[in-house]
Parts: sequence; C-alpha cells; structure tokens
Amino acid sequence: MRKIQRNALTAFILSNLAIVPGYALAQDAAPQSPPAEEKKAETDPTELQAVMVSGEIQYRNRTETTAPELVYDQEFFAKFEPVSVGDQLRRVPGVAFTSDIGESDSPQLRGLGQGFTQILVNGRPIPGAGNDRTVFVDRIPAEIIDRIEIIRSPSADIDSQGIGGTINIILKDGESLPPGIVARVGVTRDTRSGESRGNGSISWSGRNESKTLFYSLTLDTQERFNNKDVVEEIFDGDSVGFAEEVARRGNGRGLAQFDHPDYSSAVERTEEQDSRDSRDKSFNGDLTWQMTPESSLRLDAFALSTRRKEHQDTKIFEGDGSRGGLDMDNPELEFQDADFQQDSYGVSALFKHYLGELTEFDTELSYNRFKDDGIEDTFEELRDNLVNREDNNAVDTEWIFGASVTRRMSGFAEAIGIDGVELKAGLFAKNKDRDYRLIIDDGLGEDDFTTNDGHFSYEERRLDAYARLKWEINPKVSLETGLRAESTKAEQAYRSEFSEGGALQDTIDGHAENDVFMLNPSAHIQWKATENDQFRFSVARTVRRPSIDLLIPAFSLESPGDEDVTIGNPDLDFETSVGFDLGYERRFGKRGIFGVNLFSRRISDLIGLVNTGLPVSDLGLDPENFPGSLYSYRNIGEADVRGIEFDLSTPLEFFDLPETGVFANYTRLRSERDDPATGSSIPIDFQPSYVYNFGVTQNIPSWDASFGFSFQKQGESQFVTYGEIERQWYDGNLELFFEKRLTKNMVLRLTGNNVLDANSIQAEAGFDGDNGAEIIANQAAFNVDAYEIERERSSPKWTLTLRMVF
Repeated sequence: MRKIQRNALTAFILSNLAIVPGYALAQDAAPQSPPAEEKKAETDPTELQAVMVSGEIQYRNRTETTAPELVYDQEFFAKFEPVSVGDQLRRVPGVAFTSDIGESDSPQLRGLGQGFTQILVNGRPIPGAGNDRTVFVDRIPAEIIDRIEIIRSPSADIDSQGIGGTINIILKDGESLPPGIVARVGVTRDTRSGESRGNGSISWSGRNESKTLFYSLTLDTQERFNNKDVVEEIFDGDSVGFAEEVARRGNGRGLAQFDHPDYSSAVERTEEQDSRDSRDKSFNGDLTWQMTPESSLRLDAFALSTRRKEHQDTKIFEGDGSRGGLDMDNPELEFQDADFQQDSYGVSALFKHYLGELTEFDTELSYNRFKDDGIEDTFEELRDNLVNREDNNAVDTEWIFGASVTRRMSGFAEAIGIDGVELKAGLFAKNKDRDYRLIIDDGLGEDDFTTNDGHFSYEERRLDAYARLKWEINPKVSLETGLRAESTKAEQAYRSEFSEGGALQDTIDGHAENDVFMLNPSAHIQWKATENDQFRFSVARTVRRPSIDLLIPAFSLESPGDEDVTIGNPDLDFETSVGFDLGYERRFGKRGIFGVNLFSRRISDLIGLVNTGLPVSDLGLDPENFPGSLYSYRNIGEADVRGIEFDLSTPLEFFDLPETGVFANYTRLRSERDDPATGSSIPIDFQPSYVYNFGVTQNIPSWDASFGFSFQKQGESQFVTYGEIERQWYDGNLELFFEKRLTKNMVLRLTGNNVLDANSIQAEAGFDGDNGAEIIANQAAFNVDAYEIERERSSPKWTLTLRMVF
C-alpha cells in the first residue's frame, strides 16, 4: 500500500523543483557580429495569431546539429492543451514514467530514471526533486515552454550527467516571441469524482520600435486534482494457491481478486481512496536589451508556488487465506492528511558580446532558491485519533556562474584544407547548499511516544572546464570533438536525536567530505549523404552522481535485516558510462521526417549494498543487539543498456491527404545487470521493455476545426533489491482533442486524458530473514514470504480551454 510517508534518517532530502533561468544552448550558432539591420530581421516574428490560432498541423523539427538531437516546439503539443512539462513529455520518443497513475512527474529517457536522465532548463542543471537527483517536471507549467530538446548524446558544453540522455527545456523569451497578448482560461473535470478545477494564464510579449528592447511576461495558475482508487491484497503461506504460485516462480498477479473479494484468498486486503489537490501559481519574465550591435544583456526571473493537500481513507480487512475468507464486515480504519507548501524563485543575467566577426563571449550568473514545508498526519480508527506525524522542511539554494568564448578559426581551417573550424571553451561553477530536517513522532497518544529528529546539511562545490571543436570537413561531413573536466567537492553533516516520552535518549552526529575529478570526452560525426538523408555517429562518456542519502555517513538500524546495520558511504565514486549512438534520418515531402537510432551504454561502477564484513562495534554499537552484519554501499557492478528508437512525423501528402498528420515513435529497450541475490542477469530498475506512442491529427479547413488522438503505452518494468522483487504494468493512455477556431483570434479546445480509464498493477514478492544473509538466501531460492499485489486507478479527465490572442 502506498502511504503518504517518507523514510526517516537515511532518506533525508526530498525536495521539489526550482527552475533555473538562464540561456539556451546555441550549439550551432556562428559567432559573428551581424549588422543591426540583420539582427532586426532575425527577430521579426510571425504574427501571434498564426502561431496560436492556426489549424496547421505541427511536426517534429528538422535539426542540423552534429550531435544527435530531437526538437519539439510548443506548438507540437499545444492542441492537446498539456498542463505541465510532464504532460508534454508523454508524447516524446523513449520517455517513460513509473509515477502513480494519472501523474507524470519524473521522466525516464530510454526508460532510465533515478538520476540516469538529466533535466536541464535553458541548458543548465536544476535541483533534483529526490535524493537520487531526480527532477519532477509536473510543477513546470507547459504555458512557459518554448520547446523541448531531446539530447541523445551530449557535447562537451553540456553537463556530463545523463547516461540515459538529456531533456533540455527551453523557456519562452521576448526576443523570439511575436508581440502581443495571449490569454487562456479553462476548466478540467474529473469524471469519477465529479470534481472540477480551473486554470488560467496570460502572456505578454513585445519590443520597442527600434527593436533594441525585448520583453515577455507570463502569469499562470493551474489546479491539478487526482483522485485514485487503490486496492491491495497480501498473500502468504496460508493462502490458497500461494504454494503453487511460488513453485512456478510466479509474480503473484494471478492470485489477486480486486473486484471480487468474496473469491479472494488474501490474508489482508486494503481499499484506499487517495486524493491529491494542488494549486500552482507561477510568474516568468525576461528582458533583453540590445545595448549595441555587438552587445546584449538578458535578465530573467521566475517564481513558482505550489500548495498541495493530500488525503487518504483506508480500510484494512483481515482474512484466513481460504477462498472467500476475508472478513469484509469489520475493517480497520486509517486516515492520512498531508499539507505541502513548495516555493521556488530565481533570477539570472546573461551578457553576450561579439569581439569582431570571429569571436563571441558569453557570461552568465544565476541564483535560485527552493523551500519545501510539509506535515503528514496519520489517524487510526477515528479521524481525531492522531498516532503519527511527520514534519519536514527543506531549503535548497544554488549559485551558478558560467563563461565561454567561441571563435571561428577560418585561417586554421583554410590551412588544413577544410571548410571551417570553430572552438568553444568555457568554465562552469556551481555552489549548492541544501538543508533538510525531518521530525517523526510515532505512537502519539501514548505516554512513551517516540520522536526522531534528523537534520542534514549538504554542500557541493563544482568547477568545470570544457573545450569543444567543430570541424566542417566539407558541405556533407561535419565532426565535433570535445572534452569536459568536472571537479566536485562535497561536504555532509548530520545530527539525529531520539526521544521517548518527550525526554531525549540519544544523539548521533557526524561529518564527512569527498572530492571527485573526472575527464569526460565526446565526439560526434554527421554525414549528409543526400539533401534528404543524414547519418550520425556519437560516442560520449557520461556519469550518474550518487544519491545524496547514500553519501551520508549516518547509519540505519535493522537494515536490511532486523539484526543488521547499514551505513552510508561518503567515498562513493560516480557511476560512469561509455555510450554509442548510430542514427539515420530521412526527410521527405515538405515537412515529413523519419528517424532510427541504435544506442548502447556500458555502465561501470554501479552502486550496490554489500556486506562489509566489519563488526557493528566499529560504530559503537553492541554486537549482542545486532548480531548480523554491517552493510554499506560500494561501487561494485556493471550494466549494459542497448536499444533501438524509431520516430515518424509527417503529413500524408503522398496519399493526397495534406490536412492529415501522423506521428509515431517506438523504443525497444534492453538492459542487463547482476541480480544481488542470484548473480543472474536482470534489467536495470524500473526500465520498461518498450515505450511507444502514436497519433493522428486531422484538420478540416472548411469547418475551421481539427481533431486528433494520441496513444501512449509502455511495457513491464522491474525493481529488485534486498528482500523484494517488484514488477509494474501500466495500461495505455489515450488522449483526444477537438478544436474549433471561433475567429482568427480565438480558439476553443476540448481535450480528454486517460480516456480509457487506465490501471496500473504492482506485484511485489517479499523475502524475509533475520539478517541480510538469510534474506539473500531466501531470495536466491525464491522462498517467498508474501506477495503484495496492488491495483491503482485514476479517472478520465476532460478539459475545456479557450485561448484568445490580442
């Protein structure tokens, strides 16, 4: 059963999202100083009405970058009226989600999550939402997005984190937006609960007459409501059919009777109503000043506030394991309430100067802050019988400084007989400070109630340097080579206090630091075989930084078994990968494009939990109380990831259907790593076996109307750790839209999400033991202690949106 809770002590930091304003990566821009008239022409945009109220079908952008990259403009997603970046990413190739049903918070590019996928905003890293540096994108409003770039293999001027790939979210800016005002109002209805929530936004962009000052401002508010029905059944050795399921090494899914409890052989059944009600308010603004024909200054600012309330009503039924043996008349009752307030803000400045026709200098400085406050209460039997409270507070601040020089080396290129050479060299520095406090009160109402008060601080200082060379061999072949040096220094300090009955019983504190330096090379080659055919090959070294909670030298009692102790390891190295990409892209017609890409990643230094062989007395603990083993995290393993990606985006002009557009993508995924129990090969955690998405958009010009659909589906995924093998399945998600263009300035859209009322299924096989050695032995022998099978359902949602352009 998924409760509203967080792990104590070793899961210190759970923070949400802070958007870092900055600048977009201009990987292929020629560093020359254009005349003022030329710059004005470049910034003369299409009229706003043509962008927002057009029936024209949008497709994936064609890109000319040497490194493999896919680009999707905001208009590609607009007709489905996505609320957040998470909604947009469901239509992007190779992106999976293992979130709760009805939510799209943590994207997994190529199915790789938990820090394997890097999220950038305007080309710069942003703070992660979890200990594993995962970023939640469901708080970023889709309304402020200009485009989304999928970077399959990074260049040297991009942070090396991102083994699975990088998602670069580019925000709107006044210099690229057409002048005018866009207003949006809408309402979303949850069909099962009957609840409705509103949303609205207004965007203003403009420029002065001389086109030396550009600005934009977006105000957005959105309400997100997700009501879930959760049913979980637990089966053990007393359950009918359990022994047979274990004998065939099954996952237990076939035992569940979610809709027919009278036929269930479960020893426990949980029925849960879970509602999550959020309100996001955001501001995003920028100002670009063309100071001289050679110099410009851009200022950005944002603020984002989220208030979320969660409530769960839970009924727990006991059973004897016989068919129909559940006592459905006398459930135990449990209630949970949570209230979260998350606030983010940031500012940045970017100065750009052309030093003649061949050299460009850029420098930026940004600051952002994130604060998260939350209280979670658990009640039993009665709504006023408080038994548990969790109170958390997190503050995360970051300073980022960057500077780079880009120079076209025409003389050198001519000397070696090629068309062009461009050098880009730069520095990147980041200071990150994070403080987190978690207080857990348990057994409230009892005289001997307990309190765990844990405080953690983490400081990270980074200094990176990089150089990137682009070689234009001839009009058909280009090469890019680069090297990035990354230096990271981190310090961690923690303090934990344990109280019983309000009296302090024990205090534990500690401090540690580590220092890591890495060199990460990359190389990309592009061959334009014909005007319509391109081939790309890339190789790059990427990294995954350790989860912060694994670095903390705090110890967790009774983990992984009741007799064991686990301690963090501040000396963990980064996980590293050498990756290869081989792609082909075919352009056809005016707007059609087809691509296929083969990829592989060889990951080294995988982090795993190991038995250190050391006595617990090294921590000052009594071996008689913990006769098991002392466990910690080490870099011990390797993994292989490979797959093939297809994507298609085209109008059906070749069938004489120019107003019909299709898009489709399919990614087949495979990975192998060692099972911690058996040593056999298993997939990387939570990576599905496939991800696909396809859809059709039909424009009817004579009616000033359009309609279409999008269907997304991902395959089975698995999670394996000490004492647990978990599998997950998701039904497909169908989205629909109907659009009516009322005037040239106004459009009305009706969109449906989760139209097929999808379910997710989670099946967990649990293995027991007094200590880690016994647990692993039972897991290797598949001696299952219990199966926990859960079904989660959300609800179809329909949204009516009116957009107006002024």
